[in-house]
Amino acid sequence: MENVKLLKTYKIDRKKINDRSFGIVNKKIIEELIEVTSTENGFIPEVMEFLSKQNKVPVKYLENRMVCETAHAMNSQEKYDDATRYFLKAASQGSAEGCFFLASMKYLGQGCEVNLPMARKLFERGANMEPFIECEDEFLLENKNVLDCCKCLSGFAQEGVGGEIELETAFKYYSKVLQHKENDLDAIHNIGILQCDLKKDLQEGLKLFKRGMQLGSVECTFSYGAYTFDTNPTDAFKYIQRAANDGNEEAIFKLDEYKLKLDSLKK
Repeated sequence: MENVKLLKTYKIDRKKINDRSFGIVNKKIIEELIEVTSTENGFIPEVMEFLSKQNKVPVKYLENRMVCETAHAMNSQEKYDDATRYFLKAASQGSAEGCFFLASMKYLGQGCEVNLPMARKLFERGANMEPFIECEDEFLLENKNVLDCCKCLSGFAQEGVGGEIELETAFKYYSKVLQHKENDLDAIHNIGILQCDLKKDLQEGLKLFKRGMQLGSVECTFSYGAYTFDTNPTDAFKYIQRAANDGNEEAIFKLDEYKLKLDSLKK
């Protein structure tokens, strides 16, 4: 098949499979790649199988990435109806990337009406997928946007966006993020808060805030001060003030409140 012969020139770097345009800078190559792998009726099975084996990437994952790349291109051209259609196609075929970006459009009302319950459901679908896919040579390929879905679902559940407040759900999916990305500052900070408020384990929460502070999180600096204020207000205020000086909005907003509390305790 002529298309298969042409594909021998389209070697994709598997480590860049999740990058925009697969890390290929030349737009002409991308256009030719799409042209030789699909027709108006969809992907050509034999060609996609060849491309999958050549690059050692599961065929379904490769197809979904190509569908999402088309959606991203439509989105950048503000063709939101087309972008929605392609992200929906990928999401319905098990793509966390499709779920994440379709959910984001529903959340923002980008080219559609805002639909927070639907956004939450899509984030949940993506969050329940495996964060890594094992290739035939046992190489672990990151399943794009699974952990992003986990973080967004956790935030929605924590704040009651698109549904009820579900703190256990937030804890579960932030923990999944931290399991695979041990230095993720959002997950460290929010699990710290949930350890304090949900699990009633102040010491475990403070450990996480300290860990976040060591990694440069101003949110963890503020929270450490806020959660230790009752037991050690003088030292706690120093952390709150440091967070405010470093630009944390909540610390800036509440700094005067904590200063008044501290002054009243000194009287």
